[in-house]
Order: sequence, then C-alpha cells, then structure tokens
Amino acid sequence: MANANRTWKALVQEVVERQSREFQLADILRHADEFREQYPANRFVDAKIRQSLQVLRDQGVLRFLGAGRYERLDAQPTFSPFFDPTLAADYTNRAQVARVLIETWAEMNLYCLHCVRDALARLPPNTPVADFACPSCDATYQLKAKDGRFGSLLIGAAYQATVRAARAGTMPAHILVEFDRRRSTIVYADALPGALIDEARIIARRPLSLSARRAGWQGCNIDVSGLPSVAIVQPAGTDRQDARRRWRTLTTKS
Repeated sequence: MANANRTWKALVQEVVERQSREFQLADILRHADEFREQYPANRFVDAKIRQSLQVLRDQGVLRFLGAGRYERLDAQPTFSPFFDPTLAADYTNRAQVARVLIETWAEMNLYCLHCVRDALARLPPNTPVADFACPSCDATYQLKAKDGRFGSLLIGAAYQATVRAARAGTMPAHILVEFDRRRSTIVYADALPGALIDEARIIARRPLSLSARRAGWQGCNIDVSGLPSVAIVQPAGTDRQDARRRWRTLTTKS
C-alpha cells in the first residue's frame, strides 16, 4: 500500500512550505506541472490547487490576506468541518453524493491514527475492503458516511473479500462519518479498530439479481453493536494527539 498517491492537500502544502511566509496564489500555480506528474488524469489542476489552499486556510495553516495573497502560519492543522456540495452537483443518487462529498473531504482532512502522518491517501477504485492508506505506515482505512446517524449495522464491501480480511487479520479500521448535507457540515466521525470486526459480525447479503449491472455480486452488512470507538470529529472539537493516544490504548487492548 505504500505506493498510494500523496493527497492534493499534502502536495500543495509541500509547495507552500517552500514559499516565503507571505506568498501569492500565482506562486503556487507555477508548480502545476509538479501536480500533473502525480495526477496525470486530472484535468482540473488549478481548481484542485485552489481547493487545497482553501482547506489549509480552514484548518488554520494559512491566512487569506485578500487579492490572491496568503500568509503561512506554520501551525498544526485542525479539522475543517465543511465540505463543498458543488462537487456532487452532477449526481442524484444519495449514495453517490455521499461518496463524492465525503471521500473528497476525507482526503483533505483525515490523518493516520497509527503514526504521526497528518494525511491519508485515497486508494485506487475497487481496492478490496479499504478506501484509504497511510503513505508512511501502510495502515488502511475504510470510510463509511451517512447523512444522519449510524445504527448498529454498516453496509460493508464485498462479502468474500471482507471475510478474507477478517480471517487474515487485515481488516482496516472503519471510519464512520456522520454529516448534515443541508448545512454541508461534518458532525461526527468515529474510528473503529478493524481487529475488533471478526467473521461473526459479517452478515452476507443476498447476491444481486441476474438483471443487475453487477449480477451475482454479493455484499455484506457488518454488526458493530457494542464495539468501542475513538472520536476524531465531534462538535466540541478533538485533539489529534489525544485521539492517537486513545487509539493506541484501544488497539493495544484489542
């Protein structure tokens, strides 16, 4: 998993750190070719640079001075609880909307709980079981999102792949993101240790019908009732170092 791409935020932040304390948007845009080397299929490099700068501003890393000018604050990043609803303007399916909005937010905001890395990299589409990986320690994460509150059952990935991961002890941590689409805000995010999700908690779903686009594909539900978790986003705020300490305590017990 170590070859996962660095996130847009990480790439832009690396360029920002090479600038003088006060810099202009044009100073970052001059490095567009560096970003294209990492993401050659992306046709909207300038837009991703601007979005990443906005996230860094929301996280307290930058201050916007106006007229395309920024000041680097050299501060530890905090969460940006907001996501951009325009990213999903072309989608009508609720599941697709949640995936586009929350995966983009996660790529910009989530951090590794196992090490000090402050960004996770999105894995290629259709990677079995996992959605994100830490570029430093290879820890993997599966992202679940819901407009509202989660119950005791999660909709899982492919049944056989999930069972194999449980049997092999390679189940990724599950990050449960609860959001408010009307307010374009992340409300809560909790992390569950993958090691606590054993085969008994994986419930096979009925295979898709022969008329379905993925005929015969079989998903699963995961029973997470009673499992402990670590809060990484909550209205009162969270400190990532404290979250990592609580995660170490939780995973050591598991």
